[in-house]
Amino acid sequence: MVDSTDAVLAFLVAAFVAWATVPLAERFAVRVGAIDEPGPRSQPVVATPRMSGLAILAGIEIAGWIWLPGNSETTAILLGAVAVAIVGALDDIFDLPALVKLLGQIAAASIPVAAGVRPDVLTLPFIGGFDLGWTACPLTVIGIVAVVNIVNLMDGIDGLAAGVVAIAASAMAIIALSLDRYEAGVLAAVTAGGALGYLRHGFPPASSFMGDAGSNLLGY
Repeated sequence: MVDSTDAVLAFLVAAFVAWATVPLAERFAVRVGAIDEPGPRSQPVVATPRMSGLAILAGIEIAGWIWLPGNSETTAILLGAVAVAIVGALDDIFDLPALVKLLGQIAAASIPVAAGVRPDVLTLPFIGGFDLGWTACPLTVIGIVAVVNIVNLMDGIDGLAAGVVAIAASAMAIIALSLDRYEAGVLAAVTAGGALGYLRHGFPPASSFMGDAGSNLLGY
C-alpha cells in the first residue's frame, strides 16, 4: 500500500533521474543524428539534440517500478510508456510518416487498455452516468492518442509542453492523493517529476529538446 510520502519520494527520484540523465540522452542524440539544425523554419539558433525525452522516460520508469504497485494495470501503463517513447524516438531519428507514427501511438495506447486501464462508466454534468460497454476500449485509446498529439503540438517553444505537463500532473497528484487514490497520485507525481527534471535543461535557451520521445511520453 502506497501513501502520500511515497508520492513525494517518487516525484523527487523521477526528477533527479531525469535531470541527471539528460546529458546522456544528449550524447545519444548526437550519435544517432537526432539534431535540430538552425534554419528559417526551425526554433534553435545552434544545432540542438532532440531526444531528451528518453531521460524523462528513465525517471518515470525507475520511480514507477519502485513505488507503483506491481499489478497488471500499472505494469501495462509503464510498458506502454516505453512503447510510446520508442515511437517518438524513432520519429526523432527517422522522421516517420504521419500514419506510421499514429499507428505506433495507437499500439502503445492499446497496451494499458488491454490490461483493463479504461473507464467503464462515463459521467457527464447534468446528465449523469452511463455504461460505456464495448466502446470503453476504443474511446480510451482515442483519448490517449488525442492527448499525446495535443502535447506534441504544444512542444514548439522551449519548456512549454514540459512545463504545462509538470503543472497539470502536479495538480492531478494533489487531487488524487486528497481523494485517497494513492496509486493514481504516484503515477501523476512521477510524471510531474520527470517533466520537471528535464526542464532544468529545457528552459530557454534549451541545451536540448525532449523531442517526440518526450512529448509522446508526457502526453501518454
